[in-house]
Amino acid sequence: MIEESKRKDIILEHSRRLSAGDVDGLLELYAEDASFEDPVGSGRQSGRDALRSHFQKVVEAHTREVAGEPVAGQDGLHTLVPITAVMDYLPLGPVFADRGWLAPPPDPQGKRLRREYVLMLRTGAGGLVEELKAFWGRSDLEVTG
Repeated sequence: MIEESKRKDIILEHSRRLSAGDVDGLLELYAEDASFEDPVGSGRQSGRDALRSHFQKVVEAHTREVAGEPVAGQDGLHTLVPITAVMDYLPLGPVFADRGWLAPPPDPQGKRLRREYVLMLRTGAGGLVEELKAFWGRSDLEVTG
C-alpha cells in the first residue's frame, strides 16, 4: 500500500508531466504492463507501447491539464482528481467527432477542445501506476476558439 500523500503526488505529477509534453517522464510513473481506458467505455489497452502512443497523441495536440484537488481512496490503491484539459482540435477532434462524441466545427484550424473529466489511477505497492481510467461523457467535451 502506498500512503495517501504519495498517491496524490503521483496523480498531480502525471498532469504536470503531460502538460509539459514529457512523454518519457510520464511513462516513468507507469508499470510496464499498465492498463488504461480513456474514456471509460472506449476499450481497454495495456503496456508501455500503447501508453506511449496514447500520450504522444495527447502531447501532439498541445494538451494542458489543470488538476483539481486529488482524493485518495481508503483502499490504499486508488486516487482520483478532477481535470480540465484544453488541447488543439487537431489531431484528436476528428476521432471524437467520428465516434459521435461532438459535432465537428466547419473550420477546425485554430480550434481547441475543452474536456472536463475525472482521472483515476491505481498505484501498486512498488509506487508505479498500474491502471489509468478517465471518466468523461459527451456533455464534458466542447469545441472552443
